[in-house]
Amino acid sequence: MFQDRFAHFKQILFFSFTVSGLLSLGSCGGGSSDPMNPSSIRFAARVMGEEARCGQAYEGVGAGGTTIRIQDLRFYLSQLILLTAEGNEVPVELVEDGKWQHGGVALLDFEDATGACSELGTADTNSVVNFTAPTGNYTGLRFSVGVPFESNHQDATTAPAPLNLGAMQWNWQAGYKFIRIDLLNENTAPDNRWFLHLGSTGCESDSRITVPTTTCARPNTVEVELDNFNPSENTVVLDIGMFLQGIDLSQNTPETLPGCMSTPTDPECPQVFQRLGLDIASGQPISPCEGCQSLFSVE
Repeated sequence: MFQDRFAHFKQILFFSFTVSGLLSLGSCGGGSSDPMNPSSIRFAARVMGEEARCGQAYEGVGAGGTTIRIQDLRFYLSQLILLTAEGNEVPVELVEDGKWQHGGVALLDFEDATGACSELGTADTNSVVNFTAPTGNYTGLRFSVGVPFESNHQDATTAPAPLNLGAMQWNWQAGYKFIRIDLLNENTAPDNRWFLHLGSTGCESDSRITVPTTTCARPNTVEVELDNFNPSENTVVLDIGMFLQGIDLSQNTPETLPGCMSTPTDPECPQVFQRLGLDIASGQPISPCEGCQSLFSVE
């Protein structure tokens, strides 16, 4: 009888230790109280409040009241962070989809290769960034318009999508065009173009097809922070008409490239960079810069 009682006691001890061990594993990370959930952020492109389309003419845009047509409208986004009402920053993980998002970089594409966009455009468009993040009460959004240095200088012909577009890259040395806004005005060609191509400048390497080993002198990465933003309720709006108010899109300084190509000596760039919240001399965000970025807003 004593042996039977001892065997029963050992079974109780074994069961107790087993349950205790399982509970300990669960409390140490076997389960998560903060699971990652899929979500998305919607983007929209406008011209003075109207939907931005490749085949449409928009009147009265810019300082000269110019009629414009869109020839290209794309930009890269990275370093997405959600902000809580308590002021906490929650970095999110972009979903790899093999086309629009890879390695923490997403491409937003509002041209569809029709009309004036047919020369360099692609038929498919993208206005959504997909990501995973913990469930939370989010009230703000922060992101960078640009490609991080470690991904910015590579061969676009072999790079994974969305970094495989030659139209969005200058060369290996200079890297990608973070923003490409190509507009046509009513002037006679070739004076009928106004472009904004934003990218890093002052990049040094042995040649244009050699990758730099140190960061560029002027990174020109736009830092955007938007208040009163909830991913489930709001849309991020890029209104190029509002952004370009006061800028004459029918004029360009002689013997310079049309519009602003990120060159610090280009007379068309200072006003554009100010509205992007960038110091044109350093390529760094202007600080303090509350409210000076006017390309993106919340709707």
